[in-house]
Amino acid sequence: MNTQKINTYKTDREFLVKTPIPSTSRTYRPISHQEVIDLTINSIVGAGFQVDKEEYNSARNGNIATGKYTIKNVADSEMQLQISWLNSYDKSKRLTWGIGNQVRICMNGMISADLGAFKKKHQGNIQEYSPRMIAEYVKRAGNTFEEMQKEREQMKKIVLSDRDRSTLVGRLFLEEKLLTTTQLNIISREVECPTYDYGSKDSVWDFYNHVTLSLKEIHPSLYMETLMDTHKFFVNESGILESSPTINIPLDISPRQISLFDEAKEKYNETLIKLED
Repeated sequence: MNTQKINTYKTDREFLVKTPIPSTSRTYRPISHQEVIDLTINSIVGAGFQVDKEEYNSARNGNIATGKYTIKNVADSEMQLQISWLNSYDKSKRLTWGIGNQVRICMNGMISADLGAFKKKHQGNIQEYSPRMIAEYVKRAGNTFEEMQKEREQMKKIVLSDRDRSTLVGRLFLEEKLLTTTQLNIISREVECPTYDYGSKDSVWDFYNHVTLSLKEIHPSLYMETLMDTHKFFVNESGILESSPTINIPLDISPRQISLFDEAKEKYNETLIKLED
């Protein structure tokens, strides 16, 4: 089994609570990490959920922080519901909440992009506006968990070739700008010698987890947005939001190659129908 590098951004609640809060100005009204923690936990409990574990990351001496809470009573054998937030004292990031999952075997994070994330600038009546909005947002988390279960099962049905994986990781790196060279190395290592068995070898779900594993050490300021964009990418590429997977044909492709694409797509759809039966 591969040994994972320790996340250097990991911290605890006490450190975040003790981080000095910046002064209020005409255009900036900070909300403390303590307020965000209390607001999130109260909203989770108010929605009828039970907090299982809480985890905090920070950077820039606590001026950027994230909190993640796995939910005990919204889970299956593979995943647990997870509520996350991002807050900053240096005006670099908006206060943000996201709903997603944590994969049990590897503790990889997932954040669904279907509902987006609640965001609010640190200005105006943030202290009065946030509690009402985040409470309503958290109440929808159970539905999001069910949707992500369906997405997971669909990803398990799609088998990737070596060329498919190379294409996807290249697009994540070059087009989407979601990966660094460090993460490319981690993904390459995981594909060749996986640290975990996700129960669906060579599937989209298997590869998705290799990618999210590489993102575990990402900077806290990038964590939520990157995971949401990554999830959206894999959902779209799996054809989950379409009636069938999208196959992009280059403009200079020959008629014979178009025919081969059509044949491959037809066979793929037949395979999906058999799997669903």
